[in-house]
Amino acid sequence: MKNLFEKTKSIVKPTISAIIGIALFSNTAFAFSDAKAAYSDATTTITNPEIAFSDVPSTNKYYKQIEYLEEKGLLPSTDTTSLNSSDSKFQPDKEVTPLDFYSMLLQYAKTPIITDQSKIKLPYKDTNNSAWYSKYIQTAINLGILNPSSTNTNLGIDKKMKKREVIMQLFDTLGIGVNKLFDKKRFPFTDLSASGPFAPYAFKAYEIGIIESDKPTLARANKTITKAELANMLYQISQHSKSNTLTIKIDSASITPTKEIDNETFNIFLDVWRTIKDKYYYKSEIDETKMLYGAIKGAIGELKDPYTVFTTPDQTSSVSVLQSEYEGVGISVELIDNKITVISPFKDSPAEKAGIKPADIITAIDGISTEGMSIDKAVEMMKGKAGTDVTLTVKRDSQTLEIKITRGFIVNKTVTLEFLKHRNGYIAYINMVTFGENTLKEFLDAAKQISDKQKNDKNVLGILLDLRNNPGGYLDTAIDINGFFFTEDKTAVILQDNNGNEEVYQSKYQGKDKEYLTGSGLLAPFKVIILINKGSASSSEILAGSLQDYGKAKLVGEQSFGKGTVQELTQYKDNSVFKLTISKWLTPRKREINKKGLVADIFVSNTGKDDTQLNTAINEF
Repeated sequence: MKNLFEKTKSIVKPTISAIIGIALFSNTAFAFSDAKAAYSDATTTITNPEIAFSDVPSTNKYYKQIEYLEEKGLLPSTDTTSLNSSDSKFQPDKEVTPLDFYSMLLQYAKTPIITDQSKIKLPYKDTNNSAWYSKYIQTAINLGILNPSSTNTNLGIDKKMKKREVIMQLFDTLGIGVNKLFDKKRFPFTDLSASGPFAPYAFKAYEIGIIESDKPTLARANKTITKAELANMLYQISQHSKSNTLTIKIDSASITPTKEIDNETFNIFLDVWRTIKDKYYYKSEIDETKMLYGAIKGAIGELKDPYTVFTTPDQTSSVSVLQSEYEGVGISVELIDNKITVISPFKDSPAEKAGIKPADIITAIDGISTEGMSIDKAVEMMKGKAGTDVTLTVKRDSQTLEIKITRGFIVNKTVTLEFLKHRNGYIAYINMVTFGENTLKEFLDAAKQISDKQKNDKNVLGILLDLRNNPGGYLDTAIDINGFFFTEDKTAVILQDNNGNEEVYQSKYQGKDKEYLTGSGLLAPFKVIILINKGSASSSEILAGSLQDYGKAKLVGEQSFGKGTVQELTQYKDNSVFKLTISKWLTPRKREINKKGLVADIFVSNTGKDDTQLNTAINEF
């Protein structure tokens, strides 16, 4: 994603210098260039006594903020959904869609908008080149703010955007630096882990003044936001930005080693680089960006850690499987012992239906050997447009199989609930396929249904949580879900860094009267059985391990995968992504499961057509 404001840091090349996802320093400097004039003279004094938008009453919670932005010309001047109306409307209570977001963002940044209709050629099936929004979406694409996917041909014009998504995109695009080394003791939110990928953004938003006015200690990361709330965010950013206009200049013609690199060999690297630029005969063929990417990947390759990965903008990052919608085969893979290994196929995915199983080793993709292939390249080859085919050659124990998969468009509902009739009552069967961006909200909805059924019918015998073939996902989601099962604060996981320092992460109990929160202990009264297998990894093992340690749940099935390390994701301005192993994790009783896995209390495998594991778990109630 491109930063609308010029953002510079002293690092190798300005073309790749700005981190969008997570910045290292809290006092990040920005050069606002022409955009600075948009609000550099702004004050909180409103000279126009009435707001032009006819549908924003003075009683609106964010009236003053909307009025301020409108007066400064930082909001679209008319209701974009009814351009033929003579009435100027804002629709303050409308939930923000991508169309609202990009139109408001570009107007706020004073970005020149495309007006030549012949230059508008949107690549999405669900958009119209002549619609009101087309000029904004095309401008966003041209600036690199919006990057169309080669596989997902829909923009999702009616999608309701979540607070987490909006804040991250706003900060990334407008150059609001976040500090990944923030003081976690000052982290104010009780419904969000301080270690998750959104945490640095949430903390910065809190510092700026973007808070939930009724409950400042709640992040509410997954709630949808209204246009009025988005206007308030832009207002708070404008006030923050007025005091952050320092510009740092860098010499783009030179490459200066930083203090962090104190190694003579680095000087050799610089000399080789300069010599190539000065003397290489085929000078016109030099692609500096690809060379730098190659250098980065070479350095990472020497770490020999299967989970530390750098993906270039044209490659698919593994984070894509955490999104609610995507196209592909529906499979999670990792590089284990230099082999492309299946962690798990997703439930009801094309890969699962075709017969892919956990621990399968992919030896070829469409006949091309994966020996020596990077995980990025393998994922790139397996992704593709829905309806197209890909053939995987897999090694399963002593067998070699050719499996043809028809790719599909996967709407990844990560949590499903079903009440299974059993004896004199029902078992609440929860199937969770990953720990993605919507999982926490979906799990909360399921927990409420279970609690309500028990209150009304008193016939819920217990909860059967199916984590089979769940490869994990967001750490903070696993910690939050842990809180559903306890009526007191409980350690969910312990992270140990490279210096041996340990940090304890707890799920917080909010009180039984707060059922809209994750830490309400809604599921604490119930007996719990958890299904695991070889495809249960990472966050799945964190949740299952915690509930097993406390004697809250019995594990049924096979030994889990054994993914006991934690990765940090950093997304850069050019949309490249760096995933780095930063710590290992331990269960609350300090069991280390990396390369070991969790041992089931009742070991049972599925060998025939029947789901023996599921039947065994049901018989425990």
